[in-house]
Amino acid sequence: MSPKTIFSSVALVIALGSLEKSIVTTPLPMIGAELHAGAALTWVVTAYLLAATAVLPLYGKLSDLFGRVRMLNIGIGLFLAGSVACALSQDLQTLLAARVLQGLGGGGLIALAFTVIADTIPPREVGKYQGYISAVYAVSSIAGPLLGGYFTEQLSWRWIFWINLPLGALAVFLINRNLKQLNVRRHSRFDWKGAALLITVTTLTLLLLSPEAALPAVWLSAALGVALLLLILIERRAHDPILPAHLARLPGYLVSVLLVMLSQLLMFAVLVYLPLQMQWQKGMSASESGAIMVIFMICITAGAFVGGKLIGRTGHYKSFVAVGFGLAAVALWQIHFDAWVRLALGFADIGLGLVLPALSVVVQNALPRQDRGIGMSLFNFGRELGGAVGVAICSMLFHFRLPAGSGGDLSRLAPDLLAPGFSATYIGMALIATLALLITLLALKRHELASISA
Repeated sequence: MSPKTIFSSVALVIALGSLEKSIVTTPLPMIGAELHAGAALTWVVTAYLLAATAVLPLYGKLSDLFGRVRMLNIGIGLFLAGSVACALSQDLQTLLAARVLQGLGGGGLIALAFTVIADTIPPREVGKYQGYISAVYAVSSIAGPLLGGYFTEQLSWRWIFWINLPLGALAVFLINRNLKQLNVRRHSRFDWKGAALLITVTTLTLLLLSPEAALPAVWLSAALGVALLLLILIERRAHDPILPAHLARLPGYLVSVLLVMLSQLLMFAVLVYLPLQMQWQKGMSASESGAIMVIFMICITAGAFVGGKLIGRTGHYKSFVAVGFGLAAVALWQIHFDAWVRLALGFADIGLGLVLPALSVVVQNALPRQDRGIGMSLFNFGRELGGAVGVAICSMLFHFRLPAGSGGDLSRLAPDLLAPGFSATYIGMALIATLALLITLLALKRHELASISA
């Protein structure tokens, strides 16, 4: 089967997973007004992200044991069931429970799609198809808010969930028609204790990073410490652990997971805080800042697409990681100094776009086939966690430099009072990009980024 047929079969799955993260943002005010959500409104977004991230490694391990397509069918089924429940919700509590169900299915969509690509496409061509994946991501991310606004104004916010049904049905048809050969089973005892503890550790970590968390940080930290200790003890004794220890010994694997976390940390930090700066400090309208963010997504996609093409054509990819982080570091320092901001932003985005396809090639080459499901899922887990950590770090840096007692509606503060907060944010991101560049150069010097195999 041709790589193009395989990619077309999973592209819709990737679109479903990425669209759901952005389509709900535009109708949030309408949802809050109709369901009387109040301050709990942000949990409509957070509930999905928590559930989806927590189960992400679980899908990878289960797909190693029971087959990729079986787990994709289960993931899409849960996602569609949650979508129906969301569309029918009449109060906030029901909607939040439905969003959790939707997230339990959505967590497996993108991770398993990446694993299918790794299973079936030759290593030299992986970079090229990672560029295509980035294009699907970008189009979905841009289309999500536009579709959400259209459905809310012309029909109802409930249509942002109904639209998933025909798309999901088509995705199920394509993967079951074209990818049956991936339903290979491996007989082994599943590590349920490790899986439960891993989900617990992930959930507590994300809650600790979330500003909407209801429990005190001290309690969450203590619970996280206990769960992490139990996870280590259980995994050391498990026959087939959900976190295989030998993955840590694979050349280039751990450093690739770390670098993809740092790249997503930088990407989400800019994605969240640049529009706030443009509106609060620069006085731009929402539509003007939105236009700049469209350029942001286009540049990232261009970087990933061009980088992927060059990797596929030349077989060389190690330098793309260093060049990508180098561009991001220089550009973020430029943004901090408020010099050539739009040009610098474009270079930062292109640099971050270059990183992902190159690291995906490293990971695919490093993983043995029997561990590819859990290995790719942990790689994608690193991406998701990096985004959450990036937003949390930016929030800490931003508020640390604001005047004392400036809580509440920050948009009402004078621009000169907000400037130190944004300056501290970009300094932090520039330092992290510089650190990522140094880690990359050290890994290259130690030959930890494996070469492409034919």
